[in-house]
Amino acid sequence: MQKPFKITIFGAGALGTTLAAWLTDAGHDVSLLARGENAQQLKQKSVRILKDNKRLLNDTQVRVIEALGAAEDIDLLIITVKNFHLEACCRDIVDAIGRNTLVLGLQNGVENQTILPRYFSRVVYAIINYNAWQPAQTDELDERTLNWHVNLNGPILLGALSPELSPVAKNLTTLFSSFINCEYSQSFQDHAHAKLVNNLANSVTTIIGNSHRDESALTPLQAVLIQLTNEGINILQAAGIKETRAGPLPSWKVIRLSKLLPAILTRPIFKRKVGLIGSTSMARDIIARGTGESELDSINGYLLKLADKHGLDVPYSRGLYQLCKQRFSEEPFRPMTANELRTFLDGYALGG
Repeated sequence: MQKPFKITIFGAGALGTTLAAWLTDAGHDVSLLARGENAQQLKQKSVRILKDNKRLLNDTQVRVIEALGAAEDIDLLIITVKNFHLEACCRDIVDAIGRNTLVLGLQNGVENQTILPRYFSRVVYAIINYNAWQPAQTDELDERTLNWHVNLNGPILLGALSPELSPVAKNLTTLFSSFINCEYSQSFQDHAHAKLVNNLANSVTTIIGNSHRDESALTPLQAVLIQLTNEGINILQAAGIKETRAGPLPSWKVIRLSKLLPAILTRPIFKRKVGLIGSTSMARDIIARGTGESELDSINGYLLKLADKHGLDVPYSRGLYQLCKQRFSEEPFRPMTANELRTFLDGYALGG
């Protein structure tokens, strides 16, 4: 690949904005598609990326566009919108530039593997093992800078579903490796499903209103996540998914062991891991925006369908899904405490 690589990013949320800034800083010709107030803000401010108050990227101005350009001006189209908006997004893109542009899909879950190939002839996929959020508190720098905080929980993993696109995925791995840890995966489906189990925590932290770092939340939260993660691993094994070592999940052996050991012994490790969880995109959709739309069905719902297909009893996963389905649709959204969540799920598992 020759620089500058011409990249357009469709979706100016946390993921799209941070990737646009990183890729711009790496020397690529990047355009970020944004609209309305968000577009105006991005045009006026530079982007800064921090981890634990350490700068990973200094102030970088991102080029913002409000409509797709010509197809011949795009070497790579990165689509970051979530699965529940993906179908409509793809229709808009095809109307604007056709079906032949190389597309990189960055959605959680595997639903995008059904949607994207219906619209585009060349599609590769990525698993993003970091989350990004903007702090609630502002300072004087916010007048000219958008500060994005990130947690890096593992490498970006790229893969393709068809062998003929594997070389393309490997080339894109090289492109991303210029600014972040990135790996090509020959076992992409295994990685994608393992990430789903890790993403179960998104609905948990959302339903408790992002109170996961409160000291009072640690004990009940640990109990809930241990149950959910073990159920998730059971689902993966029943579906024939193989264990992978890249990404944020501990080994399956450690996950199994955590259920058998007294919680107090593993509490320090759990506390450190919870401290790494910022505000997820699901929390922003439900708590901050109050849209009622989320990735609940493409993450929790998909795993439940796999469990049903293989005849597995997963009461904590099912109870959490039904609870979130109800609560996320209410206006206004009313979070519950971690203790209330544990009590509800324990009762659901016992059939109460």
